[in-house]
Amino acid sequence: MPFERLSRDAHLEKYLQARNLINKDALRAAKMEQSVSQGSLGEILVRNGFLHQDTLVRALLTITDDSLVDEELILPHVPVEILRKHKVMIAAQTVEAVYMATVSSAESVKYAFGQYFPAQEIRLISASQDRIDSYLEKLDAIHDSEASVLEIVLRKAIMNGVSDIHIGPRRESYSIFYRNLGVRHLEHEGDVEEYLTLISRIKDRAGMDIAERRVPQDGGFNFNFNGRLVDLRVATLPTVDGELCVIRILDPNKASQSMSDLGITGLAAWRNGTSRSDGLCLICGPTGSGKTTTLNATVRELDRFGQAIYTAEDPVEYNIPYIGQVNINPAVGLDFSRALKAFMRADPDVILLGEIRDADTARNAIKAAETGHLVIATLHTGSIHGAVNRLRDLGVDAHELKYVLRSVLAQKLIRTLCPHCQHKRIDCPTCGGNGYTNRTIVSECHYFAGITEVNELLDSDRIKWQTMIEDAYQKYLKGETDEPEFIRVFGAEAEHMLEDKGRVR
Repeated sequence: MPFERLSRDAHLEKYLQARNLINKDALRAAKMEQSVSQGSLGEILVRNGFLHQDTLVRALLTITDDSLVDEELILPHVPVEILRKHKVMIAAQTVEAVYMATVSSAESVKYAFGQYFPAQEIRLISASQDRIDSYLEKLDAIHDSEASVLEIVLRKAIMNGVSDIHIGPRRESYSIFYRNLGVRHLEHEGDVEEYLTLISRIKDRAGMDIAERRVPQDGGFNFNFNGRLVDLRVATLPTVDGELCVIRILDPNKASQSMSDLGITGLAAWRNGTSRSDGLCLICGPTGSGKTTTLNATVRELDRFGQAIYTAEDPVEYNIPYIGQVNINPAVGLDFSRALKAFMRADPDVILLGEIRDADTARNAIKAAETGHLVIATLHTGSIHGAVNRLRDLGVDAHELKYVLRSVLAQKLIRTLCPHCQHKRIDCPTCGGNGYTNRTIVSECHYFAGITEVNELLDSDRIKWQTMIEDAYQKYLKGETDEPEFIRVFGAEAEHMLEDKGRVR
């Protein structure tokens, strides 16, 4: 391993430890992996979910700007022609700055690229001519290939935090929609020839039958985005105008969020439940409510080295090192119930179920919780009371539930206002004029400390916690979101609450 990398890794380790940004077990595991793979320490920490990419960049910058010489970014909104003309390599970016290497003058580079980074400072770092040339050659290969349209579409989507890409044909053209922060918007319009090339390329990379257009197909592939692998799940659907294609983007950067960053108001109640050595904890909500993100963030707070943790998911969306993740596969008879039974023979401490969807799985989850294991699972229901009713519908007796229920979290996602323009500037570079830059969880959560509290839940409709819509209303009052978004998520229920509070416009 080069001396420069050893020195940089030593400084990085010292920085992370001094600021308590990583625990000793994770660091030890990463260094053991490094001894085998010979990779950089920072890259291994990010890949294993122990460190966020932005935290790594900030850490490297404290060592020296030259520490970024091995980093590189390919940003789709920056034209290749401009990069080639000024011989520029983009190394990294933070909220405050973009770091570039060049052999051109600083003045000309800042003038040429300022329009692409209006809210960030352009800072120059050193890099060899060979390093810059290698970067530009990689850009040329991407944009000169048959896959250039797909590359551009995917890179722009991932960079902008898009969750899904919808590609839909029509008679004389086709459209690409991005779903960002839960809402679709039209991103691109192209001709039929471009559509056919794009769909064929996607299906080929996803392992689908290119010639088959009459039945739905599922597939997937990995995409290398600026040094990290992003999983893409692809589904096609035959329509009257051709194949509709939806790409689900599973970016590991999103999966590495901490529980504290999700916006859960009753987080302490949830942590109380997941801190127990046994029992049942439930995450509830409709499809697209962020349940998987909360589940993954919960796992990352657990001791992955001291505890044996197993998950059953359909499918596994984000790979989390040092835990056993199982893909549900009905074709070979591997359902949630069978996976759960197998876990019980594999010396588990914690079991996570992607969903409790049938009576057999529900019964086995209760049995696992009763026999000294912590079970964390998701349910498709919209409230704490709804979770209990759903388990009853699946055949779980009340007397069984009262001994094992620990915490229940019900959640939805709501968009948060842009901190820079507060939905007031149509030309805002941060939000692009749509007024929102992120989403936060609105939720209701309660920790059931003992049998008495669970009995109260089972025997009455009394609510002892702040409800989900009340949580959303409080976030609206604090200015985290606005009235249209509050109404979009909760509909007439939100309108009635605003009228009751005398706040409707």
